[in-house]
Amino acid sequence: MRYLLGPELLWLLFYGAAQLIAKANVPPTKQLNDFIEHSWFWVPLVCVAATFVLWWVPGVERQWLLLRAWVVCLIGGHFVLEKILGAYSQQGPGIGMGYLVGLILIGCFLLAGSIFVLLKFKT
Repeated sequence: MRYLLGPELLWLLFYGAAQLIAKANVPPTKQLNDFIEHSWFWVPLVCVAATFVLWWVPGVERQWLLLRAWVVCLIGGHFVLEKILGAYSQQGPGIGMGYLVGLILIGCFLLAGSIFVLLKFKT
């Protein structure tokens, strides 16, 4: 069970949620379109924060967890942002920029979270 609980499973769940949101936006509704348009900020914030919560979960294997978190957040962030922002009804340069800003935010949140975890847990 220790190897099942980790950032990989967490980001797989986030990708599943992004797929459900993308399917729910057919035909597009204003409320869901607004949520998708602002998900460039919420996806990195919620997903990376949930990834760093794993340090407080007792059943998680902590060996190599920081490296696993970085790899999975960068790859998973790409797929989740691509899936959810691809469901926006009016594609254009704004949504593409949202994807880029989302990935930059993931990197910034990863850096801040890594510093906090290294100082807190002294691994």
